[in-house]
Amino acid sequence: MERGNSYVIGSHSLRLAAAGALVFSVQAHAQTDAACELHVWPATMPMNLYLGFGHGGIIDGSTKGREGYPAAPDNPLSAERQAQLLSEAGLPDLLKLPGYRVTLHPQPLDSRTIRTTRGRIAESTAPCYAELIVDDLILNQNTISGSNGLRGSFRFRTFGTAPEPSRAFGTWTLVKLTAFPPKPGDAPDKGVAELVQAFRTSLVQFAEAVNKPPRTKR
Repeated sequence: MERGNSYVIGSHSLRLAAAGALVFSVQAHAQTDAACELHVWPATMPMNLYLGFGHGGIIDGSTKGREGYPAAPDNPLSAERQAQLLSEAGLPDLLKLPGYRVTLHPQPLDSRTIRTTRGRIAESTAPCYAELIVDDLILNQNTISGSNGLRGSFRFRTFGTAPEPSRAFGTWTLVKLTAFPPKPGDAPDKGVAELVQAFRTSLVQFAEAVNKPPRTKR
């Protein structure tokens, strides 16, 4: 463990909660009692979008029983794996939130909560508070163009003392894939490693979009 970071569940040391309510809190920098909080949620398992000759545009077509859609490939981006990757990402630095303590919620939020909650989602009274939500992950498979990619939808909000956010931002990211899903005969490890790295790259892409200076009117 790197010095300056701590992992806690609520106010306790890191441990696995038997009921599945695992919450990681990552202390940013060397502060032990940071007043500011960043709350983070992963997405559910990535959905699959297959585009092929005569077929395409249906999310998870194979699981819905649509003819001509290949079985969805196994992928390593479960909500639990996303939570681990998010905890390792150095999010306060990426999002330029120095001194913020990160609380990682392992259970993905439902769509209604994400889209209709106007105030803070987490029960927190911190004077400075932010949220990062991995809304959706989609694995694009395009046999027509031969290009595959991981698309991610992210949402970010910051709050001060007011009940509503001082800023809300969301966008999609896209990272090209060349080894995932593995082709017949290929070793799966390379494709799995590529998909995991694509998720990390998606976080960097989103952070760059968040931190991009607003356009000035001419």
